[in-house]
Amino acid sequence: MGQSTDIIIPAGYGGRILHGDYSVELKQRVLHSLRQLADFECFGLSPLLYVAAWHEQEKIIWYEFMADRLLSILACNCEEAAERFRFLVQDQRTYSCREGGLAVKEEIIPSGVLRESGENIREKRLDSGRMEAIYKMDLAEISWLKDSSVLETWKEDEICLSFGCLTDVSKEMEQKDQLFQENVIVNRDKSILVKAERTNALDNMTARLCHEIRNPIASMGGLVKRLLKFCKPEDKIGRYLLVIDQEVARLEKILIGFSEYNSSLALTKEVVLPNDLLRSVLGLLKTEMEQDHIKVSLYSQGDLPELFVDRKLLEEALLHILKNSMESLPAGGDIECRLERQEQNFRIIVKDQGMGIQENMRAKIFEPFFTTKVYGTGLGLTMAKKVVELHGGKLDLQSSRERGTRVIIDLPC
Repeated sequence: MGQSTDIIIPAGYGGRILHGDYSVELKQRVLHSLRQLADFECFGLSPLLYVAAWHEQEKIIWYEFMADRLLSILACNCEEAAERFRFLVQDQRTYSCREGGLAVKEEIIPSGVLRESGENIREKRLDSGRMEAIYKMDLAEISWLKDSSVLETWKEDEICLSFGCLTDVSKEMEQKDQLFQENVIVNRDKSILVKAERTNALDNMTARLCHEIRNPIASMGGLVKRLLKFCKPEDKIGRYLLVIDQEVARLEKILIGFSEYNSSLALTKEVVLPNDLLRSVLGLLKTEMEQDHIKVSLYSQGDLPELFVDRKLLEEALLHILKNSMESLPAGGDIECRLERQEQNFRIIVKDQGMGIQENMRAKIFEPFFTTKVYGTGLGLTMAKKVVELHGGKLDLQSSRERGTRVIIDLPC
């Protein structure tokens, strides 16, 4: 490497290579490009031309040339252009297509990531194929700039040169973003409409099925009870009739649950104290818990907020949750209930020391009619989740075979 007396630096040059200790070939390449681009600028065409450069190892970009109009838009000189450009980029969008493929992949990199990385925002290239970058700019005149460039690598000098042009594509990108937003709204409205139609169809089918099935079940249940009067419970026929009676009762319970799940629940809200709510539910289960040797511990933070909720529906939801916890303790055990205040939410935690829920079943636990119990309907937790979400809250379940199950309810204060 070494300086050459043949290199005459143009007036207004703001780059580094012509002043640096680089090969004569590289300097002549840059000088030739500067002259050509200066001649091209005289035509006043719309593309904004530039020559960017960086060291292969350092990857810190600078400009050997930048069109006067682009410098005017950026409101800076050539030495400040790299930092100024990076500062004004709001996000970078790259569009790539592999050789032999038709699909175009879009990648969006926000400004925060670009600035934190400290890397050259024009350095990324594909090993094979084609890639174009579009920058969203914080400029008064231009919102989007498309970057098209050709890369040259000078191994001897360890310098990369990028010969490129920036084109204003604000109109096209704004139309693209507008179309994307419209598609999002259309798809959302379509999903809402489909869901509403399905719900309406399911409600109608449920009402008809319940009506058609309830009458035969009621008749069967009545006949079985009459027949039981003529049989002794210990007789074979009596035992069969008792099983039929139990199954009829289970079918009636499923029908009621199905009707409740598909019905539109209307909230009748009132001011409720959290401690009163939970103690009321625990009171309903007290006798059953004592019979099953289950002990409940209630922990409550001081200064809990009042809740504006549908007391009846929320009590039913907690009843389903606590019953599930009790059923996970067939030999007795402990259940822990906690009432806590979060930042903007009120939290109820119900924790048991049962065997937990198998991992392959956790994803289905809130699905209607999914149950692992012989006589369960599979609607308890589903209804509880529906009630909590109707209140604008969230119900989460964490379970493991070692630690049991935690049900967490977050409700807005």
